[in-house]
Amino acid sequence: MMTASDETLLFKNSEMVFSRGYIHAGGHFSACRLLTLANSNSLCSGVTTYDGCSIESTMKYDEVFIVLGGNVRILWGPEYSRAVEAKFGDVVWLPKGNRVKYQGEKGIIFYVLYPVDWRTRPEDPQTDGAVGDVRLLKSKDMVYEQMYPESGGYGSRCRLITPDMSKTMGASMHTYDACSIEWTTHYDQATVVLDGTLRIVTGEKFNRVIEAKFGDVIRLPKGTHFKYEGDKAKTFTALYPVDWAARAEK
Repeated sequence: MMTASDETLLFKNSEMVFSRGYIHAGGHFSACRLLTLANSNSLCSGVTTYDGCSIESTMKYDEVFIVLGGNVRILWGPEYSRAVEAKFGDVVWLPKGNRVKYQGEKGIIFYVLYPVDWRTRPEDPQTDGAVGDVRLLKSKDMVYEQMYPESGGYGSRCRLITPDMSKTMGASMHTYDACSIEWTTHYDQATVVLDGTLRIVTGEKFNRVIEAKFGDVIRLPKGTHFKYEGDKAKTFTALYPVDWAARAEK
């Protein structure tokens, strides 16, 4: 029997409902939670805004986010002596264990974190105590490579978070223009559209078409068979597990 965590989901930007939080942090913070324990077994995701606030957090999970608007700043390190500042299209990787402050000016992000059950999951005794660095991946520095030229049109990707950086999630950018790329997911993924129109063609005999535009989010669970299509579409995707390819070979 199919459960909520097995379904392909579309979250429309125009229908997202935000709740204000962290009133004590000054300024304005709001959040719209999309993937939670109610509909996901692995990834947690949502959209949050930061404007004039300063929110402290100790990372009890790995998180990756992309900026959808404004400026977002992460302070970290000893006495918050280090900082990264991200703008539209920039991606930030926040490994578990870091103590950080989230700040911003009219900032809005799409975030994905693992695990979804971080609040109740016991600490991993295998953890060696090492904490990875916060990393900023600038949009202007991203290098794309063409993928699946036999699928017509043009599709490309830029791998961002890979197994050499992460033990949990992977992340990448993609473009789809007049192509039709057939694929089956070997992982759970969450994708946000940054530009153009993305179409996910799925279902029996590919009879279901999901169309997404800027700010819309699509969740594809592991085992989904579908086609990527699009018109000048640009997307950001986070997935779990990062080492899906190596697992598939076993």
